[in-house]
Amino acid sequence: MNKTSNKIVLALLALISFSFLAVAAEPNISVFANFVRRVSKERNISLGEAAERLYALGVRGVDAGPYEKDLDQLAATPLKIINFYYFAPMFDDSKFPEDAKRCLDLAVKYGVPRIMVIPPNFTADGDEAAEFDIILAKMKDFTAQAGKLGIKVTVEDFGGPQNACSHTKYLRRFLDEIPEIGFALDSGNLYYAGRGESILELMEYAKDRVAHIHLKDQPKENNRAYVTLGLGAVPNEAIVTAMARAGYTGWYTLENPVGDTYTDTVRQTAVLKSWLEAAKAPPTQ
Repeated sequence: MNKTSNKIVLALLALISFSFLAVAAEPNISVFANFVRRVSKERNISLGEAAERLYALGVRGVDAGPYEKDLDQLAATPLKIINFYYFAPMFDDSKFPEDAKRCLDLAVKYGVPRIMVIPPNFTADGDEAAEFDIILAKMKDFTAQAGKLGIKVTVEDFGGPQNACSHTKYLRRFLDEIPEIGFALDSGNLYYAGRGESILELMEYAKDRVAHIHLKDQPKENNRAYVTLGLGAVPNEAIVTAMARAGYTGWYTLENPVGDTYTDTVRQTAVLKSWLEAAKAPPTQ
């Protein structure tokens, strides 16, 4: 091989390396499946066309429920189903085993790599501690079953105040007692729950276990209303910055479109990308 050939080979290798790094640096952005449906309806286009428009914005995945009727259609789009949110009937022993198996079977069918499990709410007059023990035991079992299939189970901070996952004390117990489980950090749900618990403190506690991030924003004057990303009281930029600087390269899911879905997705993806880009700079002293 002569010197000219060597130079050509080296140039090609450099180009390939640069292209690989550019692809690797692209953020993993997902949306809830309802974004795709809403764009389809609002623009009077097919689900596939709606997904293609979102893909052009940098969206690469969708979060969906395991029993949604259009999973085949969603799976046929350029967007990958990256997460199931599964409302698990853990207090119903006649239903849960079969239901859990069906959820796992569907995850395997569609190549879904993670399942975020939302346990049932505590009952109105029940023994909260005893009910949590039931939830914890079934979460351990489901996590083990999923792990055998190569599926990651996560729990998120959930907004409904009757749910165990709206309490940081129970979220910490999931993380402490189930080593294999991941944390799906939802930026606005503790604020929605309204107990004054800090998502930033929980993020620090669970930083090494964060396996997924959901982003939403709510205004200061009403924690149960929604505004577009970055305009509310939820510390989204601080979360994205801290997690990016900690080495997180997983999925960021945009959860709540405000107004016209496509237009707001243009804005939300741009805001998220700007935060991620800014996070590359060294923190100011």
